[in-house]
Amino acid sequence: MPAQSLKDILIQRIQSINDEAFLNALKVMTDAKIEHDHYQLSQFEQEKISKARQQHTNGETSSHDEVKGEIDSWLKSA
Repeated sequence: MPAQSLKDILIQRIQSINDEAFLNALKVMTDAKIEHDHYQLSQFEQEKISKARQQHTNGETSSHDEVKGEIDSWLKSA
């Protein structure tokens, strides 16, 4: 369906909605799309990603299979 047709349908539907909480949620979503075409990481998130990348570079990681094995071992001993 073309974008303009979807817009027309959504406009009609939104005009019939009186639920203020729902309309606020829609506003938040559209504000986010207008203000940021992509998600902006916070400083905290950027620092955590940087630390994780450094840990990976240093070999301080575990594979999925290693973690699964540890969990299975814990569950068997419980």
